[in-house]
Amino acid sequence: MTFTYKGIDRSGRKLKGIVIAEDLKEALDKLKQQGVLVTDIVQKDGQRPMQTTSTAKKKAIFQLKSKDIVLFARQLETMISAGVRLVDAVMTLSEQEVFTKKFRDVLKEIASDMKGGMSFSDALERQGVFDSILVNMVRAGEEGGILDVTMKKVANYYENSNRMKEQVKSSMAYPMFILGFAVVVVIVISVFILPKLISVFGSVPNSGVLGFLMKMNFVFTQRWYILFPVVIAIAVGLFFFLKTVYGGYVKEFFGNLLPPVKKLGQKMANERFTRTLGVLVGSGVPMINALDMAAKASNNTKFVTTIAKVSEEIKAGSNLKDALKRAGIFPQIIYEMVGTGEETGKLDVVMEKVADFYQEEILTDTKKLVSLVEPMMIAFVGVFIAFIAFTIYSTMFQMQNQLGK
Repeated sequence: MTFTYKGIDRSGRKLKGIVIAEDLKEALDKLKQQGVLVTDIVQKDGQRPMQTTSTAKKKAIFQLKSKDIVLFARQLETMISAGVRLVDAVMTLSEQEVFTKKFRDVLKEIASDMKGGMSFSDALERQGVFDSILVNMVRAGEEGGILDVTMKKVANYYENSNRMKEQVKSSMAYPMFILGFAVVVVIVISVFILPKLISVFGSVPNSGVLGFLMKMNFVFTQRWYILFPVVIAIAVGLFFFLKTVYGGYVKEFFGNLLPPVKKLGQKMANERFTRTLGVLVGSGVPMINALDMAAKASNNTKFVTTIAKVSEEIKAGSNLKDALKRAGIFPQIIYEMVGTGEETGKLDVVMEKVADFYQEEILTDTKKLVSLVEPMMIAFVGVFIAFIAFTIYSTMFQMQNQLGK
């Protein structure tokens, strides 16, 4: 097979030419050994290897669980390596109860599409529940004849991402417990303690903090049959909403309101961008496609907008390091490491190392943030209880004086 390509050499000079290889993977490997960073590659007959075919893509709101994707990729890699036919492997996995019912149904539809003549990557894409990173990695693996190796990279990528999320969640568990405790304290004071204290004086305040707490007491004691279903419905709705794509945007918006959380979010975006870019480039995805998908994987709208401009500069002949540096959205370490990766022809390996560095930074910053949040939450609970006690005492003192008169 003959491929025409466009790329950049180690000195930053724009190149284009022809390479002969058995498949796309071999062509990319040859160019990589020559120190060429491929920005675009097309078969001689005009077929663009990484261009997606037009399939009737479904619209999905809820995302798949990362653990299902990881387990699926691990088992599929094992079955392909053992010589099992791809469509049979997918069909077998669709019957495994270790996966959620939703995921099993998705796999059955994928197997059905493949039996109808659709490629594995197109069948994945048509479901609308797999992100572009997975779809394009699978497409590169199919065309390169290394699908088993690609599925191993897929499993490692999503396993690492899932581990990162779980570590951050576990770090925030205690502060969330303190916050929940504060809410319980308010409810106990307003429902059990406050009415008994106020009843001694025979009158109920209608304004101020005590007035608000007494209204809460009325709702909890007299309208509980309305309150509980509403609270449960809101909690369930919020839980499922935050699992959606739109819920992710809401979480990102509120996270950016706090400077320490915003800084942590930027580091997480850098980690996701560099790790995704390294995995995609190492899987044989052309640079322009890889940049676009890495920007989207960062979950940062600024990255998506800026990387589009970076891609245009690369197409015009700029090397990746200079294009990213002019964009001004990354710290200096990323520019320097990208330059090293371009010079050595090991951009995928270098990006993985940068991502590992940021992962350690994120875990350290998360622990620091938690160490600051914990005493702040405890102090908040203490100040709130003290404020309620002072308010109750001052109100009782005023009411006692009025009774005395």
